[in-house]
Amino acid sequence: MLFFLKFPYYCSNFFDTFLSLNMKSFLYVLFSLFVLLPSKSLQAQVSVWQESQSKMKSLKQKKDKQQSHLREWKNYIEKEAATSDYHYALSVGARLNTNGWSGGLYFLKQKDAGKQILWELHVSEIKHEKETKQENTKTVFKNLGKGRPYIFGKSNSVYTLQLGYGRQQLLFPALLDGNLSVSLRYATGPGLAFLKPYYLELIYIKPGTADEVELRSEKYSADNARRFLEAGNIHGADKWGKGLGETKIIPGLFGELAFVLEPDKPKTFIQTITFGGKAAIYTKPLEIMADRKAYRYQLSLFVGLAIGGRWK
Repeated sequence: MLFFLKFPYYCSNFFDTFLSLNMKSFLYVLFSLFVLLPSKSLQAQVSVWQESQSKMKSLKQKKDKQQSHLREWKNYIEKEAATSDYHYALSVGARLNTNGWSGGLYFLKQKDAGKQILWELHVSEIKHEKETKQENTKTVFKNLGKGRPYIFGKSNSVYTLQLGYGRQQLLFPALLDGNLSVSLRYATGPGLAFLKPYYLELIYIKPGTADEVELRSEKYSADNARRFLEAGNIHGADKWGKGLGETKIIPGLFGELAFVLEPDKPKTFIQTITFGGKAAIYTKPLEIMADRKAYRYQLSLFVGLAIGGRWK
């Protein structure tokens, strides 16, 4: 009976205790959110900032070291290049290209230590990758004699003339105990492509006869495409000069990049080895093969040799 009389008192004490505990928990949660957690987050941010600063400092030191090496190398190149008393160089050379051959004339003028101004003039022949010379050995008309070797399917011979202006920068002045120098050469400029029709001697049976034939010199056209591209109708190529008066000129632009190797130290007589690449684009496609698609651009790799002299 006494328990029931004091039951309200016990309940009141229980709720007071519960509320007091919840209030403590609630206050602790608030304290964690506004005091403990921000301090931990701030510590983490400080740690990240310090780590970032350390990385930035390391990167700056690395960059400064690289710049120091570059300055040392530049000074070394200028010192080595300054020992040369030659200010001009003229050479003539030949190149073997992945799409033909070329010959060139090169003029260099000293600008600064290790730097030269370049003028170059190139004459080239562009060949298609499918070009192969062959002879008509299976003709039934033996009385025609032996024809000249010809390129089956060729419609035009293509030659180019290119005038370039650029720079030559010395990279390594004293490799292999000072017996070899390496430079970087680049040039660009206008160019002209000359398309000369390619003439073949085609076999025709004379009208009104069954076995009498004649030879006609013809270039490729839509009218004779079937005969021009049939090996049995071809006797051989005509003379190279045939079609010169029908040459078409197509303008364009070119650019090239090459490494230049010069054996021995600078002397009056020079010899250089070059290897690099060239790109050219023209206003019209360069039609070389009758049965192949023609393109306006030309890409090639090359290796060349040039000889010449230097003077003051």
